[in-house]
Amino acid sequence: MPNREKGNLPAGRPPKFDEPSRPVTVTLPERVLRQLDQLGPDRARAIVTAVERLVGAGPESGPPGIEVRDMAPGIGLLVVPHSESLAGVPWLRLIAIAPNRFLLTVRSGTPIEKVEVALMDLIAKARETGSAEVELLEELRSRIGVFRRGERLSKAEILVVERQPTDRDRGAGPDSVAGPYGPVSARHAAEELHGNAAGV
Repeated sequence: MPNREKGNLPAGRPPKFDEPSRPVTVTLPERVLRQLDQLGPDRARAIVTAVERLVGAGPESGPPGIEVRDMAPGIGLLVVPHSESLAGVPWLRLIAIAPNRFLLTVRSGTPIEKVEVALMDLIAKARETGSAEVELLEELRSRIGVFRRGERLSKAEILVVERQPTDRDRGAGPDSVAGPYGPVSARHAAEELHGNAAGV
């Protein structure tokens, strides 16, 4: 079987993408196939378009960073990509709202200054270990500091509902819960945030 990666395609056939690529075989529900058709007649390009719209990472954009998403007039929410460093803070949780996009939640009564101190500790540790998350943590600390000093940062209570795990959740492993886009990493979210969580 010929190698179909970029630069090794049969003569006369232009590459489909301007980056390394290879053929894959996937089985998708008919419903999803119909939805992909709405993105264009080329299935491969439609899949790439759908993934990049959700994850927010094209060939030149790099991994998604921190953003403020509008939730109401004049109000935004800090949204971050997954971070092992942040996930390791016992009183801070990452709640999935989209693939690789998470809200930061802290226990009720946690002062915002404590979040900044924790970030400083995480940054120091990340530098010592050579973690790739240093830039992400520094940006998050900078943004929170700017918002706090400008009196633009506050916390709001959220509601967390305990529920029985489904077969879908069990397939994701013991440390996952179901989110709007399938099982997500949010260990003990209900335990830590039950009826008393604050969103940063």
